[in-house]
Amino acid sequence: MITDSRGRRYNVEMQVANKRDMDKRARQYLFKLMEDGFLRRRQEYEELHAAYVIFILPFDPKGKGLKRYSFVYTAKEDPSVELNDGSEIIYLNTKGAKGKVKPGLDDLYRLIEGKPTSNGKFISRVKETINNYRRTEEWRKHVMNTEEVAEAAKQLGMEEGKKEGLITGVQNLISVLRDYGEDNQNILQQLKQKYGNTFSDKQLEDFLKQS
Repeated sequence: MITDSRGRRYNVEMQVANKRDMDKRARQYLFKLMEDGFLRRRQEYEELHAAYVIFILPFDPKGKGLKRYSFVYTAKEDPSVELNDGSEIIYLNTKGAKGKVKPGLDDLYRLIEGKPTSNGKFISRVKETINNYRRTEEWRKHVMNTEEVAEAAKQLGMEEGKKEGLITGVQNLISVLRDYGEDNQNILQQLKQKYGNTFSDKQLEDFLKQS
C-alpha cells in the first residue's frame, strides 16, 4: 500500500494470471484500503481520502483492447452519473492498443512487453530501481529458484523424449517465470539460454507470444 502527500491511498500490483475472480479480488483490495482509512474521532466524512486499486496486467482483462480500464460507481439508470466516493479500480493493460495513456506509462508497458523504451525520466527511474533490486540478496535467491525451475522444466521435456515434450517444457518455463513477475525480455533471454540449441530464436519468440 502507498499513501501520497495528499493522503490518497493506493494498492498497486502486477497480476500475471488472468483469473476469473480478479474483479472480486480488486474489490477486496479496495475494501481493505477503505477499512484502513476509517475516520478517527472528530473527523468529518469529507476528510476521507481517495482509494485506488491498480492492477498492471500483461493481458487484456475485458477483451476490448483498451490500454486502461477505469472503474467507478455509476447509476445504472444513467452511467454518466457517478458516485463521487473517491474510490477507483484501474486495470492497466500492457497489450492494449486503444485509448491514450501518459508517455511514462506507455514506456512501462513497452518495458514489460520486452520492447524498446524511451530515455524518459520516469522509465529511467524504473530501470534504475530494477537494477538496484537485482543487486540484492533477495534477487539472487529469486534467480537461483528460477534457474532450478528452468532446469527441471527442461529435464521434464527431455525425459519425454519427444519434441512435444520439449515444447511443454518451454511452456512450463514461460508460465513459471511469469508467475515470478519476469518481463518478456528476461523470459526470452532465459529461453534462449536453456533451449537455444533446440529451437530457433523465432520459434522461442512465437512460443512466448502464444503463451
